[in-house]
Amino acid sequence: MRRGTNASGMRRYNERLILSAVRRMNGASKAELARATALSAQAVVRIVDELEAEGFLTQAGKRTGGMGQPATIYRINGERGYTVGVEVGRSGLTLAMLGFDGELKAVERIAVAFPAVDAVLHEIDRFTKALQPSAPDTDDDAFLGVGLAMPWFLGEWREETGVSEDQASEWRDPAVEARLREGIAWPVYFENDGNAATLAQLLCGAGLDLQDFLCVNLGTFVGGGLVLGGKVVQGRHGNAGALASMPVCAGGGSDYLVHHASLYTLPAEGDAERAAWVERCCDALHFAIVGANSLLDLEAVVVDGALPGPMLGTIAAGLERRLRSDVPPDFFVPLVRQGTLGDAAAATGAGLLPLHASYSPDLAALVKPPAIEEG
Repeated sequence: MRRGTNASGMRRYNERLILSAVRRMNGASKAELARATALSAQAVVRIVDELEAEGFLTQAGKRTGGMGQPATIYRINGERGYTVGVEVGRSGLTLAMLGFDGELKAVERIAVAFPAVDAVLHEIDRFTKALQPSAPDTDDDAFLGVGLAMPWFLGEWREETGVSEDQASEWRDPAVEARLREGIAWPVYFENDGNAATLAQLLCGAGLDLQDFLCVNLGTFVGGGLVLGGKVVQGRHGNAGALASMPVCAGGGSDYLVHHASLYTLPAEGDAERAAWVERCCDALHFAIVGANSLLDLEAVVVDGALPGPMLGTIAAGLERRLRSDVPPDFFVPLVRQGTLGDAAAATGAGLLPLHASYSPDLAALVKPPAIEEG
């Protein structure tokens, strides 16, 4: 049987496609959207006008230059709705409120030795309810939900962080997802913390203009994610780009990246000691990046994390230097970019999850399932 096109699915897909293009282009004219999406000019005019009437897009001035009349630029209407994003980390929580345009409206960081499920639920409820009165005053569906980002193996690597077996076992419980869903009064969207940080870089960070890149997020444990073809690659188990367990060569033997590029190993004081850590971190990341890029032929590597800007810049420069001087002869060197989202990257990505789920293109919506013939 031939598969038929679902007209309503096509329309929904095209609306999402336009919103996604405007978001990544940070504003665009109708003509630019037609070129970027390969939709007809007439279709783009109709879709943009409808999205503007529904409050999803707003006019953001005119762009002059070239021949003809100045072009009207459309941007995402940040007041159309809002979300809350939460990163559950091994050393604390980061909670963020985002507007519909992905702009960070508020952020709060709570340091804890290791989070408990009930404490996480309490903080999400408190933070969300406290911000609701100041949220955009739109229609009843203005609040789109809560995005929750965390390591899939939050209860593992206990020796590295000194977490007790009792603390870890709570997060290993197969029922923990159901417990979190039941404890949150709004729609909930889950993602690996590395993938969430990568989504943030893709949609509103250093990867806005990139199609294929590796995201390195330097947190308590190093993490990251992978973007290919402008989409975050999740992998079969949602754990693609899990850099912590990447094998590296260090000290003449084999080890894992987590022991050389994670902030739990960064000395708290001592300029010489911290500088030595930066060198070890760069060496280990260089090893991992050469392996990843040899397999994937990436456009760039984005490096961000919970470090002061100057230290992060030193790491980015160190990686760039190593990739220019110490790579195989048949190697295309990727760009190295320093991110600007810092320790809010994963929470920002978590806040983008409800937007991404509801307003990004879904290829599956285009096609009806084949008809089943009765025999």
